[in-house]
Amino acid sequence: MRGRELGMVVFWHGNHSLSTRAKIVPGSTSNQRLITPPPPRLFRLSIAIAMITRKASSLLRAGPSAASLCWRCRVSSSSASITASRPLVSLPRYIHSTRSNNATPLPLGGTAAGPPPAAPIPHSEYVTRNRLREAVIPKPRTERFWQEVHLKLVDGSFEVHLDTRPVKTASKRALAIPANKPHLAHAIQVEWAIMRTAKEALKSQYIPLTSLTSRAVDFEMDEKEGKVPEPAAEGEEPTKTTREQIVDFVMGYLDTDTVLMISPTRGGHLAAPGEKQLRDRQLETAHNMVEWAQEHFKSSDGEGKLNFVLSDGDDGLLPASQSDRTRDTIRDVVSKFTPWELVGLECAVIISKSLLVGLRLVMENKKGGMINWDVEDAATACNLETDFQIEQWGLVEDTHDVGHADLRRGLGSVVLLVSEVDFPNPSTSKE
Repeated sequence: MRGRELGMVVFWHGNHSLSTRAKIVPGSTSNQRLITPPPPRLFRLSIAIAMITRKASSLLRAGPSAASLCWRCRVSSSSASITASRPLVSLPRYIHSTRSNNATPLPLGGTAAGPPPAAPIPHSEYVTRNRLREAVIPKPRTERFWQEVHLKLVDGSFEVHLDTRPVKTASKRALAIPANKPHLAHAIQVEWAIMRTAKEALKSQYIPLTSLTSRAVDFEMDEKEGKVPEPAAEGEEPTKTTREQIVDFVMGYLDTDTVLMISPTRGGHLAAPGEKQLRDRQLETAHNMVEWAQEHFKSSDGEGKLNFVLSDGDDGLLPASQSDRTRDTIRDVVSKFTPWELVGLECAVIISKSLLVGLRLVMENKKGGMINWDVEDAATACNLETDFQIEQWGLVEDTHDVGHADLRRGLGSVVLLVSEVDFPNPSTSKE
């Protein structure tokens, strides 16, 4: 080899490397190279690593002035130059001196005959914090302060007692259910009997019947006691009674009644061959409800049947204003309802979005006997659009099924609230 060539000699110490430059001496053979040694302090570290990994006895005699690289090199006594007698050929080096043994694979199927061993059982101390708490502290069956729910007759009314304490209304009155509503009383008893925690009593979805009954009892007692609202401040509208507030609220649904809203003829509504379109179903339901209202609501002027205006989608989905004659006639009927019927009507109107559906449900079910229009009929009448969409595109889980059940639960609560049966009114209190 002629000319100048550069090579590298690397000393490894962990993640650090010490490099030296090797230069070919002009006129020498290829095996003679001039190498500049590293600084003495770093050189000692490299010497120590070489002593451990290579077990070179020549390194034991090496010093900072008489450098010796490794077992492959001959080092001269001069600190300025080192003459290597062997070529710098990199050989594989091991990080440690312990060699690994090859694994001996076992034959497939295992070495032992018979069934496999049983699954390992965790140690008893290997239990999470929650499981340990449950194992040490027994959890009670229920987290409520009562054990039994009783139904008692007190002063001619049913009362629900939690052990010995009666359930009370929002106004701290006893929840007294009239004796002619035994189905309602037993249903409220079931509500409290299946309750798991006392916190559920604070959520209306767990006690729908108790909430409605509490409002009806307070409403009825306020009217009997002649309670009047507080006078309004100067410049404000006069405060209305509870009856006036409920009547005004439900009458606001008349112009936007859901059974009087008809979808347009155009729009590509889908239906299976031989089945009715959505518009046809809506018109059939609307005519049925209008006929019932014209039969049961008689105008005081004697001018004939009431006239109801449909909100036809061909003219745009806009509220259809009903006539003053129709509005005044329905208001007179609603104003004569009992507190129980008014509370039930308010709930039915909110759930169904229809005043006519709420009126028919309350009036058809407030007296026991033959019922011509029940909860299922009311739910079908006020939910035509959703049912039609489910038929076309399918049911969405946790949405349509939940709404289906919640609608019938609410309407069923109204029926229990307003329904009455012929039940003797006892004059003495007994359990």
